[in-house]
Amino acid sequence: MTDQLVTAEPALLTSVVTVARSDIRAIASVEVEGEEHWLGEHRDFRRHDALARFLPEHGRFSLAWVRLRNGERLDVHEHPTKSMILVCRGSARLIGDLRMPLTEGDTVCVPPGAQHGFETEPGEEFHGLSVQFEGSGLYESESAPRVRFTQAVSASMAELEALNHARLRRFSRHRLFEFFASGRMRDEPPLRDRFVSALYVWSVYFQRMLYARQAVCADPGLREVYAGHLREEFGHDRLLRERHAVAEDVYDPILEAAGNWFVMQMHGADEAAKIVIVHLVVESSCHIFGEKTKSAFQTTSDTDISYFDLHAEVDQDHRDIGRDRLHALSPSQFPHLINVCDQAWDQLELVFDRMAALVER
Repeated sequence: MTDQLVTAEPALLTSVVTVARSDIRAIASVEVEGEEHWLGEHRDFRRHDALARFLPEHGRFSLAWVRLRNGERLDVHEHPTKSMILVCRGSARLIGDLRMPLTEGDTVCVPPGAQHGFETEPGEEFHGLSVQFEGSGLYESESAPRVRFTQAVSASMAELEALNHARLRRFSRHRLFEFFASGRMRDEPPLRDRFVSALYVWSVYFQRMLYARQAVCADPGLREVYAGHLREEFGHDRLLRERHAVAEDVYDPILEAAGNWFVMQMHGADEAAKIVIVHLVVESSCHIFGEKTKSAFQTTSDTDISYFDLHAEVDQDHRDIGRDRLHALSPSQFPHLINVCDQAWDQLELVFDRMAALVER
């Protein structure tokens, strides 16, 4: 008699449930044949436990919410299964084998192997429901998507992304985070107080950077997007000061100089460079920072959200603001942006080097 491996079936739903779109985990890009491709916002229903248990496995079909906005583009691609896209809200342009505008209520039927993609204009937004009738969803497996892109990502954009990913990985190993990994920041109040005081200086300059960008932005579409970002970040420096009793007259010349670099770039840099500085570099670093530091600042209640909890949350929207603008740039513009990206990371590392030195003192 041979042993057989028995795999338990997931428990079926036995009562009515509702699932908000925001509760389905989103992905924004996918890697195919070594190249990263932008998806906008893609929420496969099977990324939510209740929906995965509710959808049938026999006669299997797949559903996903999709969204593009403000000039974002899903590059022309093809896949081995038929697909249907329902335009639920907004508008977009179908590209590929057939080019035509799409509006709310339109249905797009895509046979296997047909080349198609979608793009929006600045200020335009598209919400849709993507349906596949055979097998897994197109991006249900994030490591093995069922698509082949027929328009390659700009090598220049890919180079900028590669540099930013490399610097982000380096930042995740910064020596400041060793104080948190070892437990010293949690167990030694003097270290924690020095860290919070130094962090407050940087937090103030982060706010000033966003104010400066908003004040001088002449692009109406970007100004609206930037205003939303500013509203969501507003007051985080005050939250830090009030929760941790930081004195308002904290001063350090190195932190002041590095912080001012970010503010001055908002007055002199072009919009593409500002997007690189604020979103590719600073906002990308914020999530790493929050994950590394929140263990030393645990809140006492579910409703008491701390500065560190806020930055530990994955905020793909903030990190991806303006990325569509970068994708649309000509190759000649990227050498400058790659240099800006490197400089911004150098300045940010200077801020964290100084924090680590002040903590050690």
